[in-house]
Amino acid sequence: MSLKGAGARLLIAIAVGFLLGLLVGFALLYAPEATRSGAATWFKALGDIFVRLIRVVIPPLIFFTIAAAVASMADLRRLGMVLLWMFILYIGTSALAAFQGVLAGTIFQPGVGVGLKPPANYTPPTPPSAVDILLSFFQTDFSSLLTVGGSMTMIIFAIILGVAAVLLGGEGRNLYTFLSLGSKVMITTVRIVMYYAPVAIFGYAAWLISTYGPKMLGAYGMFLLAQYSFTFLHFFVIYSIIVAAGGLNPLKYFKYQFTPFLIAYTTRSSAVNLPYNMEAARRMGVPDEVFQITLPIGATVNMDGTALYQALSALFIAQLFGISLTPAQVGLAVVAAVIGSVATAAIPGGGTIMLAFVLGTLGLPLEGVGIMMVIDPITDAIRTAVNASGDTACSVLITKLVGLKLRQES
Repeated sequence: MSLKGAGARLLIAIAVGFLLGLLVGFALLYAPEATRSGAATWFKALGDIFVRLIRVVIPPLIFFTIAAAVASMADLRRLGMVLLWMFILYIGTSALAAFQGVLAGTIFQPGVGVGLKPPANYTPPTPPSAVDILLSFFQTDFSSLLTVGGSMTMIIFAIILGVAAVLLGGEGRNLYTFLSLGSKVMITTVRIVMYYAPVAIFGYAAWLISTYGPKMLGAYGMFLLAQYSFTFLHFFVIYSIIVAAGGLNPLKYFKYQFTPFLIAYTTRSSAVNLPYNMEAARRMGVPDEVFQITLPIGATVNMDGTALYQALSALFIAQLFGISLTPAQVGLAVVAAVIGSVATAAIPGGGTIMLAFVLGTLGLPLEGVGIMMVIDPITDAIRTAVNASGDTACSVLITKLVGLKLRQES
């Protein structure tokens, strides 16, 4: 399936911005020091604008996306077992993927040796205690929910509000309609912000190359090698185990998942890929009453590829800036990556946007978001393909866990 319309134009613009940024950055390497330093400052500012826009968008995006997803479950209460196993598997596989991201970052160490300088006002985060981590989930006042650091509290509040809408029954449907509309508005807002991404990528690419030279390209290459290696490992090994446990031959799973995988890879959207994923699940024999629940919700909350990417990215950013993470912070990175992946909207680039939440939770420089935007089209493609593939794999196993059987192929 070919990319069309605005999405294709944006992807092309991002690629052009990246290439132009590389050319300008390399050209500045031969400029006088004063000229190079002054230009680099302005180019970095172009990327920083994007980071600041992201900080504004994150809180309402989290709130409406999560609250609407929970409130939408009003019609699914009779299928409580499907929901229970769905969330157990979704959270479990995402946690496993996030752990693999940490493992990939530890083995490949893609950001070591680059030597980026943290922002002038940056101070290394103090390792939090278990109590501090727990209390950080619950901010002290509502205004703090509107900051990146209050994202976890915003998620909890959104879940509680969504449950309240369900408990109100028919009256709650009005609230769900509002939340659903808000979610669509915020997703559209993100798409609008994304139109600035080519300029931001151009600015950051020019700044990084002119300031740090070819070493940054090597770091990006090592990051992609780490991400693709462990993402494919998760796809082929973990999903083979899951579908085999559900009674489906893994070869049949990969056969039917091939088309949705490619569509998700090219469109970089779990939501766009949903109809194709449903057809694949049907051909795998998953009953309609299962995949009609698991796949739409999974397109929003089940994102193994994103969890792996965010955990790996957190280690990568820390390594780039020479920031050491304690074992407790690495564990928090796994938790934050899982929660961040759940809160990621099913849109192109959503995983990078929610990376700001993960970095903010760990106290890492948010400039890391702009740094990762440079290679976002490449990283987003593979993580989206695996996100979508995880939904169908879990649907196969859920079918067995709730006492149903896979239909025989006609």
